[in-house]
Amino acid sequence: MRLVNVFFIVLLLLVLMVLGNLYLTNHDLLIREVVVFGESIKLQSLILITFLLGFLLNVLYTGIMEVVRLVRGLNDSADTRLVKRISERMQDARDLVAHGLPREAKEILEIILEQRKEHIPARMLMGDILLKTGSPEEAVKLYQSVCTDEPDQVEGRYQLAEALMAVRNPDASVTVLKKLAADHPKQALRAWRRLRAIHMEAQRWEEATEAHKKLLSHFAAEMTQGEKAQGSALAFQVGLAKVEADQYKDAAQIFQQVIKDEPDFVPAYLSLGRCMILQDQEAQGLEIWLEGFRKTGEGTFLQEVEDYFIQLGRPEDGLALLRRITATSKHATTAKFFLGKMLYRLEILDEALDLFQEVRSQVVYSPILFFFMAKIHSRRGRLDSALNEYRQLLRNLGVLKLRYECAVCQHRIQDYADRCESCGSWNSNHFMFKESDLPEGPIRNESGSWMAML
Repeated sequence: MRLVNVFFIVLLLLVLMVLGNLYLTNHDLLIREVVVFGESIKLQSLILITFLLGFLLNVLYTGIMEVVRLVRGLNDSADTRLVKRISERMQDARDLVAHGLPREAKEILEIILEQRKEHIPARMLMGDILLKTGSPEEAVKLYQSVCTDEPDQVEGRYQLAEALMAVRNPDASVTVLKKLAADHPKQALRAWRRLRAIHMEAQRWEEATEAHKKLLSHFAAEMTQGEKAQGSALAFQVGLAKVEADQYKDAAQIFQQVIKDEPDFVPAYLSLGRCMILQDQEAQGLEIWLEGFRKTGEGTFLQEVEDYFIQLGRPEDGLALLRRITATSKHATTAKFFLGKMLYRLEILDEALDLFQEVRSQVVYSPILFFFMAKIHSRRGRLDSALNEYRQLLRNLGVLKLRYECAVCQHRIQDYADRCESCGSWNSNHFMFKESDLPEGPIRNESGSWMAML
């Protein structure tokens, strides 16, 4: 026999001995009668009845509590099984959506929502399916109900904003996103980005700039350098809107700030120069274009100078300015090319050819350069030289090389490959040789900004 059992038996005997001693010692007292509710009853019987009654009440309470716990356990077990079953069905619905079967997923979600109308993940996924299956109005109603039932449901508000965009109600979408950003400022990164995109799409550049400033002030760490640089582009667009409204001074200030923030922003130099000229400050406008060329080396500034003087009927002033730039600029090669192009445009062919030949030795790729030289040789009757320049032109363009094009993504390569390196499609590369795509009517003459002058 185990020691603990022996100890229990000894303890029980001691308790019985104590009770027996109490009973024998107080026997005369216990057999006395007492009156309870008008009835005489021995004291020992009263004690025994009281003990039994307390015991029965304790057993009854314990039994009731056990039944309650059993019922709760059954309910919890049923809820657990239902939750598990819903979770499994939700995964099935997500898999169907991922495999491009939204309608089948919708049937599963409808069953889930019949069992649990308040199930947020099912309602959210249902809204996404409604958007994908062409029912944006229903999606809007569903997301609105989600936001009403769960005001702190951030994702629901984002989805509501997208659904409102799908029904072409951008103003309501903006309202939702602004409210979201105000209520949950720490979770508003996506909201401000979406607001910026919506305003940009609607060409509300000032509002887009404000949204960008909010992103910079609250989420600078999450933004890439490229995204941060969008601020200059947005400010530039605000400046263009000022120009369209004939607010040239305000526009000029904006363009100056853009150049200060991003010194190589070519469009800002061009627009600032135009602003100055529109305010009858030609010298300042031209100097701004030249400063842009000095900073960036972009030939578009010299093209702007050429077009400006040609349109004014003052080509000699344009030539003089381009000659000065060519003599003083560190981007002499580009300057020589544009000077030669203007000389060609003005039929000063020999001087243009001399400049083009100087440029030729310093460039690797410039089909237009060889085109101009070929045209000059042709006009001077030097057909062999013209032919050589045309050959060089074709080499630069690479038109004599074979080309293969992917039928899926239109990616082009020089050598055949059994799989497209761009989209990964097999058996999609085909030799570009289209026999039936020639136009039925006469071929149109060449056109373009520089071709029109030939």
